[in-house]
Amino acid sequence: MPSFAHLSDVHIGAFRQPSLQKLVLDAFNTALDVCLQRKVDFVVVSGDLFDSNIPDMGLVNSAVKKIREVRENGIPFYIIYGSHDFSPTQTSIVDILESAGLFVKATKGTMEDGRLELEFTLDKQTGAKLCGISGRRLGIEREYYEVLNRESLEKEQGFKIFLLHGALTEYKPKHLAQADSLPLSLLPRGFAYYAGGHLHERLEEGEHGYRVAYPGALFGADYSDLERSAKGLERGFFVVNFTKGVEKAEFVPVTVCRYEMKEYEAEGKNSTKVQNDLLELVRNVETKGKVFLLKVTGEMSGGKTSDIDFQQLKRTLKDAGAMEVLLNYQQLTSKEYTAVRVAGEDIKDIEDALLKENIGAVRVSNPKLKGQAGVDLSRDVLRIWKQARPDNEAKTTYDQRVTSETIDTLGIGEYFE
Repeated sequence: MPSFAHLSDVHIGAFRQPSLQKLVLDAFNTALDVCLQRKVDFVVVSGDLFDSNIPDMGLVNSAVKKIREVRENGIPFYIIYGSHDFSPTQTSIVDILESAGLFVKATKGTMEDGRLELEFTLDKQTGAKLCGISGRRLGIEREYYEVLNRESLEKEQGFKIFLLHGALTEYKPKHLAQADSLPLSLLPRGFAYYAGGHLHERLEEGEHGYRVAYPGALFGADYSDLERSAKGLERGFFVVNFTKGVEKAEFVPVTVCRYEMKEYEAEGKNSTKVQNDLLELVRNVETKGKVFLLKVTGEMSGGKTSDIDFQQLKRTLKDAGAMEVLLNYQQLTSKEYTAVRVAGEDIKDIEDALLKENIGAVRVSNPKLKGQAGVDLSRDVLRIWKQARPDNEAKTTYDQRVTSETIDTLGIGEYFE
């Protein structure tokens, strides 16, 4: 029986810590080893294989070695861009690897009379037909769906897979209730499998006539992902068996490290008490070979947050053999120290809250800069600015690329022509 693997949101290059970068690659390599062992017929990647369109070339080289091994065993890769590895102005690493014959982008199509005509990509070995729309900023992405000629896709016969990168309104998890999404009505009907990406946790839905599956992040891309993993969220990907339709979709767990997480409530305690408690905590926890996460919250009754020596805590944990240490004290405050206080689980949540607060305080006439749309646009710009300059890229080239991507993202190119 034919089969394929469905991966998404690998985010190679997401972390700055070498140990976490290696774990992301370990997860990817482990998943592809399973593909080889099970002799799947092809691999589908529904976006964000890389964390940026021009990632660190050393990490790319490591990933390419495994991809080449899989390709040399006769297993093709079908892929779409995610919101991270897509660039509106620059060649993406995905394009380069497709030109090298390692990938096939399942997004081929043309605009005819204002309608998007997608073309099917045929997997010659199984006869499966694939097409999809890459992830971009939602405003642009939605425009493609709104002009998509769904009728022609629905008429096509055979086993069909639609690749997408974005949340669907009807299937959003509760904690993403305010996130941007697309309604199911914009998807073409009649596909056997809808290979979703962008959500970082597993989701399988079969209601409304659509069999939608999101495997979630293969390892994770930020602190909140790792926190959910530490609390028991299973990471992995799908292996799907099919004939005329889907016969079985199996979630295959991928585990490349052990986690240990501790949470400490500092409410009503002074900074000396908090410092001593935290030192006692880290000295009595088993961290050898684990990724350790420490989350400190609450309002201290006295002292300053800067009185807490978090670097000492980190050194103590590293000396005890922790593979990596991640500290989250964004929600730690003090009555004696006035600071901007924003509720949030991690830096991303806090950034979003600050952006909403400040964008809401500015009077703007452009609807693209208002409310959640303004927050999303600001976050896109921040993501561009946060991209590190690759060692093999000249500073002038890097500056020009970042400037060009920023101008294009803001949609103000006409002012620079």
